[in-house]
Amino acid sequence: MTYWLLFFLIAIVALAYARAGIRTTSAVLAAVVLFYGVFGDSLIAFLLMLAAGVLVLLPLNLPVLRQEWLSRPLFLRFRRMLSRLDERQLAALSSSGSGWEAELFNGAPDWTRFHGDYSARLTPDERALLEGPLAEFCSRYTRDPEAGPATQARLRAYGLHGLAIDSVHGGRGLSGLAQSAALARLSASISRTLAQRVGSLPRLAWIEALQRRGTAAQQSQWLPMLAAGAQLQTAEAGAVAGDALVEAGHDGPLLQLELNVTVDADADIVGLCVDLRDPGGRLGPDAATGPTWLLIDAVQLRDAPTRLRVGFDAVIGGREQIGAAARHAAESRAVADAIAPVAIHAGSAAALALASGSLARLRAPFGEALGTRAMAEEALATLAARAWAAQALATATARAVDLGEKPYAAAAFARTLGLLQARECAAAARDLGIDRTLLAARVDDADEPASDGTEPTLLARPDVYSACVLRSHAAFMAALGAAQDPNPATALTRFDDALWTHVGHLFGTATQAFALGLTAGSSLFGNSTTEAQHLRRINRYSAALAFAADVALSLLARELGSRRPYTALRAMREASRRSLTTWLGDALAQLYLASAALRQFDEGGAHADERAVLELICTDAFAACEEALDRLIRHLSSPLLATMTRLIVMPLGASRRAPREVTQRTVAAQLQNDSRLRERLSERVGLPSDASPWPLLDDALRLQGEASAIEERLVKAGGGRLPRHLPTRINEARSAGLIDEAEAQVLHDWLRAARRVHLPN
Repeated sequence: MTYWLLFFLIAIVALAYARAGIRTTSAVLAAVVLFYGVFGDSLIAFLLMLAAGVLVLLPLNLPVLRQEWLSRPLFLRFRRMLSRLDERQLAALSSSGSGWEAELFNGAPDWTRFHGDYSARLTPDERALLEGPLAEFCSRYTRDPEAGPATQARLRAYGLHGLAIDSVHGGRGLSGLAQSAALARLSASISRTLAQRVGSLPRLAWIEALQRRGTAAQQSQWLPMLAAGAQLQTAEAGAVAGDALVEAGHDGPLLQLELNVTVDADADIVGLCVDLRDPGGRLGPDAATGPTWLLIDAVQLRDAPTRLRVGFDAVIGGREQIGAAARHAAESRAVADAIAPVAIHAGSAAALALASGSLARLRAPFGEALGTRAMAEEALATLAARAWAAQALATATARAVDLGEKPYAAAAFARTLGLLQARECAAAARDLGIDRTLLAARVDDADEPASDGTEPTLLARPDVYSACVLRSHAAFMAALGAAQDPNPATALTRFDDALWTHVGHLFGTATQAFALGLTAGSSLFGNSTTEAQHLRRINRYSAALAFAADVALSLLARELGSRRPYTALRAMREASRRSLTTWLGDALAQLYLASAALRQFDEGGAHADERAVLELICTDAFAACEEALDRLIRHLSSPLLATMTRLIVMPLGASRRAPREVTQRTVAAQLQNDSRLRERLSERVGLPSDASPWPLLDDALRLQGEASAIEERLVKAGGGRLPRHLPTRINEARSAGLIDEAEAQVLHDWLRAARRVHLPN
């Protein structure tokens, strides 16, 4: 009998691992029971299994019975849950799409699709722009860093205001990937401030809204002006600038605006969000109203700053887009967030890492280099890894935009991870003492939030990550579509299909998470290369995340779908449950980052010299992912459910580990010397040779190389008896005949060059 139990167990596990449907599962189990009936040794056991199979599997295979007895009560509960959600969030979920993050969240990422879709390179025209006009602008600016109108004129002359605007409207027509590369180069070569001027989030969001939703007339009117550098004034994100009432006009309805806006002196175009109302019903009984986006010539507002009449041609998209400001803002801002902030951060992080690597080798005569100090290896490795990861993340999120995805999740990951990376870079640089050198401005630059005028972090906003998690959950989105179906019969059928497909998915992710938790860390179950091991670990945490998400979301759904009165205590419990989706979002963001790093490693030819930095990034990402899952499990309300979830997600216990010291030592050495790592970091940001502070660093390192032999000879000849004051020490060594005049001059030149670098401007 023991062998038969093992046989049944193997069959059940195989079905769960394959995520088999109800019919397939029923057919296989029926065959197993019949096989036992023929070859088994207990007629009673056979009859009991047959009866259990008929009672359980037969209703599940008859849609009419299954829908009435099981699916309909769950469907009603699901609708009650939806009624407790915020209407704006529900509308955003209904119109959303998903990308690679959904593959990771559902536990079975398709790596073939990922490597195919996310493998993209710049076109020859885009590369020519980056290496031609943009490189020339950066080089010219570093030589002559004028400010104010002169900078604005240069930006217009080089066409940098129109990076995101289609060429038919006078812009550069760059892809998201090329825009990301351009902003990274501006940030690395010049400063984050200038890059943010070109990649201003409100400006990019309005341009994206115009190009996606604007009418042909609006695009022809406004986009050429924006491409030429027209100043666009916008209100703060989500702010309503006033009311708009529909009134009668000679040629049809008009909008009577009552605004509370002060127009800037240099503004050319003003973008507004107004609360549009139609109390007279002039637009029709079923016409939409509410928050609406308008673009108005600044001259009109200066002439009539508070009361103004405009036509419906001022509404982005015309009458059909009235009341759609929230959707416009979410879509267009997600595109801007997925490209600009992380690209700007990637450029500044790469410049800081490269400069710090060079500076770590530099020292004054008879002194020690920064790279030899205690904890220097860890700080340098952190700088290199965060810069490399930021470039990988910027490429992945920009590519998501180019694929036509609605990059809500990608934008959230870019902003959150970019901010965390920037803070870690700044902290590592300060640990090295970089903030007391010529690179002090670069350190402050890296520590600055990556967005302009918006909240700097998403970690404290569970609603953002909750939306990302729900959008990535295939079963939830299918059930949401069913709940919004106006036909009750088809709605129930669609919900039933989504529910029972997901039951197989749930057992599959549980089995995969448990199996991969036992085997993913071993080289006995697959290719032993570093990248193959990282890929298996991503698959392991992806399955664990999918299972943990179903457990957490089921608890949240139970709270939302309950018939109990909505008391303050229940509201507090619900808020606590929502934090579960924040931790799910944290784990998903780390897997997204690890995937992006693997993609970047493969695109670079899987070079052996980049394996160390890849290991550093993936080790940190997996540790953060496991920590997020651990926090989620510890906060589940049911101790029994938490124990079961932990056993499945972490069958061997916590496996978090710190990066190996040899890995940090390798990455730190590569950052300080000529290596593939430095080559890859610099080629993506295209630093010109005259970009600050490279000339001073290069000159100081060159002089250090020329004078090191003289210094060594002087020390061996009795330099220890000379004064500690360096200029005096050099002069007395020359007077004592230990070095000649030319050698003393070389040492003085080296000292002056080192002091120019180590003293802030």
